[in-house]
Amino acid sequence: MKKLFDAPQTMERPRYVSHRGFQLLAPENSLPSFCYAGYLRQWAVETDVRFTRDFIPVCCHDASSTHYDEDLPVGETDWADLCRLRIREGARLECFADGELRMPLFSEYLDICRHYGSIPFIELKTGDAEAVMHAVRRAGFSEDGVVISSGNLEWLADTRRIAGDVFLHWIFAREEGLEKLAALGNAGISWNFSDPFACPPERIALAKRMGLKVCLRAGDSVAAVRHMLSLGLDYIPTNCMHSPPGDPASGQSCVKNGADARKKG
Repeated sequence: MKKLFDAPQTMERPRYVSHRGFQLLAPENSLPSFCYAGYLRQWAVETDVRFTRDFIPVCCHDASSTHYDEDLPVGETDWADLCRLRIREGARLECFADGELRMPLFSEYLDICRHYGSIPFIELKTGDAEAVMHAVRRAGFSEDGVVISSGNLEWLADTRRIAGDVFLHWIFAREEGLEKLAALGNAGISWNFSDPFACPPERIALAKRMGLKVCLRAGDSVAAVRHMLSLGLDYIPTNCMHSPPGDPASGQSCVKNGADARKKG
């Protein structure tokens, strides 16, 4: 069984969670962004999963296709119509083939994570935990090889009833719910501080005393990542970081190899 936290986190190798893929080089929640994150050997690749009207799981953060060439409600539109849309916002659109800019299927995201050995870090956008875990297992992942995240604590409780070994992550946790989350076991939280330097260390200590893993919002600079590691955070969501802290090329060194990353996907 794969243990997510067996390998120690160090200044040289933080546990980066690429938020919606690697957004510095490709639009968020796109096939190229997932491939870049995997190619860069990020610890985990994060996405958001929703279901179409005909109950096909897709990767899309918003309830509608806001970043595409037509704004359609995902849950009220069939996949046959959504797959015709193309992303029109995000980094380096001109670098990608037309087919790379359609909405990703959740199964494609899982295949990319498996290919590169990155952990799927999956945010539930609906209460369909059972269907999501079915897709995860079908893709060849064990329960303890993925993360299920949500801002809805009840959805996480539902997930635990379905999957006893999966790691649960509560987005922007509230103190009054920590005991309930801790009772579910094998779980972590993020505190909602946009500036990591503003988070009181006591908040981190509180969660850790309950046996919870802890992270904050995105670490998008060397200074922020160094501070997060000094606080003892267990993983680091990021929109742009990938190199070891202290490397002046952090977040930029893969640009010259961008085409190779897509080809390897």
